[in-house]
Amino acid sequence: MKISKDEKITKICTIAVGVLAAMLRLFYIYYTPVWRRQHDVIDFGADEGQAPFIEYFHQGHLLLDFDPREKWGFFQPPLHHMLAALWIHIQEFIGISYNAACEHVQVLTLIYSLITLYFAYLIFKYFKLKGLSLLVAFTIAAVHPGFILMAGSINNDMLAIMLTVMTMYFGLRWKDEPSWKYTIILALTIGLGMMAKLSAALVAPAVALIFIIKMIQGGTDSFVQYMKKFVVFGLICFPLALWSPVRNHIKFGVPVNYSPEVGEEIKASLVACIFDIRCSIPYVSRIRNGDPYDEFNVFLAMMKTSLFGDENFSLALAEAGHSGTGATLMTGLGWLLLISGAVLAVLCLYFTVRVLITDRIITSKEIRAFIAVIYVVSLLMYISFIIKAPYYSSMDFRYVMYLIPIEALMAGLYLTNCGLMLKRILFIDTIIFTASTAAVYIMLYWG
Repeated sequence: MKISKDEKITKICTIAVGVLAAMLRLFYIYYTPVWRRQHDVIDFGADEGQAPFIEYFHQGHLLLDFDPREKWGFFQPPLHHMLAALWIHIQEFIGISYNAACEHVQVLTLIYSLITLYFAYLIFKYFKLKGLSLLVAFTIAAVHPGFILMAGSINNDMLAIMLTVMTMYFGLRWKDEPSWKYTIILALTIGLGMMAKLSAALVAPAVALIFIIKMIQGGTDSFVQYMKKFVVFGLICFPLALWSPVRNHIKFGVPVNYSPEVGEEIKASLVACIFDIRCSIPYVSRIRNGDPYDEFNVFLAMMKTSLFGDENFSLALAEAGHSGTGATLMTGLGWLLLISGAVLAVLCLYFTVRVLITDRIITSKEIRAFIAVIYVVSLLMYISFIIKAPYYSSMDFRYVMYLIPIEALMAGLYLTNCGLMLKRILFIDTIIFTASTAAVYIMLYWG
């Protein structure tokens, strides 16, 4: 079949964006050591944190033989830590030193990040995005700074997000073809996702909804066949998902949903967390960093942590000896990224609402319900987590980074049905967002 000129241009641009995304991730892990800009990791050789949890399995332990509450960071489900320990062993076997092998754990999270992008692309193709719609959606997912940060973060978040995005894709495929193959794949992605981090269960209600709708549509004739699939699904998924927390509960009395207090407590009212919209710097404002106040607005936190994590990049450059032009330029680029990111977030939220409340773009009610449940459940749980656990670390958007491909999808879908002016605004803002992301994360090399 002959490919049109526009399709060729789209393909070339998409490949170029994919290469840029991979290079930004590679460059970021090149200049970022395993102890820098991490969450709950500490460092290899420490007494607690997720890096020592990896070392625990590297030392030959198969299971925890003590109460995980005794060592901070050891309460997490262990799939990522086991894989990382195995990866270190493989490297040592081929002659790489232990210290270098520990540093190379970032290779795993880089791979997880790239696989996540691949499945985001498959989701876009599932919805038949093409041309500018495909390019914009793929660009948003590919260059989003949150995935660059997480490519270098050696905790369990990136693996859980990868498996969550895979679950979303295979949930859509199961809706069209409820075969044994997709039933088993879904059981594995959800089960292994929860074996990486229990929050991967946030997509399970949407999958359950698809299961129930399909069974109802099948009527009594298909009831037995669907029940067989659901039983097998449960026999695979639940043991993978829950063996670790259930074992810890039985053996050590640890609550199944145990999560320790971590980080600095947010001392602000619920009203302030919603309506205090001071924004003096593009990064999270912290008194301990010399800023005039502690920032605790939930919505600003969602934006800023998704783009920069919880670190002030300008301060990082200043501390590295670039306190003049370097730090000033980084602040300016930070503002450009924050503003373009905020415009993109508002547009994507608008697109998401418009796409999901009408049947004009996605005609299938089941698919709209599937996406809506993932979106709403994830945001509600994220916000409630912040309220119930008022700590700065709770505000990090990394917990629900799998929503970025959904918002990118909504942007791509709406582009096929919106006016020329809105298309231009989104296209221009996406270019600014991409350029500022690249500039910030290249310049961070000097921080």
